[in-house]
Amino acid sequence: MGLVAMLVASCTSLPVGHARNRYDAKGQRHGYWQEYFDAAEMHVANRGRYRHGRPVGLWRYYTPAQQLERKERYLRIPAGQLSITYYHPNGQIARQGRAQYVLRPDGAQFYWFGEWKRYSAIGRAEASEYYVNGQLLHKNQ
Repeated sequence: MGLVAMLVASCTSLPVGHARNRYDAKGQRHGYWQEYFDAAEMHVANRGRYRHGRPVGLWRYYTPAQQLERKERYLRIPAGQLSITYYHPNGQIARQGRAQYVLRPDGAQFYWFGEWKRYSAIGRAEASEYYVNGQLLHKNQ
């Protein structure tokens, strides 16, 4: 019976040693985290890591049809900044840019800034957009 339990445990989709959706001593999300669109946990909505309540590293977000919607990479320096890549349904990059993520006692604030490069569904570069604190300033033609 012990061998069967070990075989079943080894067939999980998570690497050995990774526990999913845990909290630290202060009740903040910590470690590998994965959320689902459905109660049966068959359709992943997003996955990534938290460090004491803050998202860190690479996060992936999916559509309900399980297509990659976007990737977010949380940067260590400067803290709270991330680079984001959105994808077209065919898997081609749709847009890329930077954002700022600020945790406040009353909630989180998220906004785009700087140049955002845009691409057509066939990968052709389109007009870039420029943002300051989430507000579109202008587009380059």
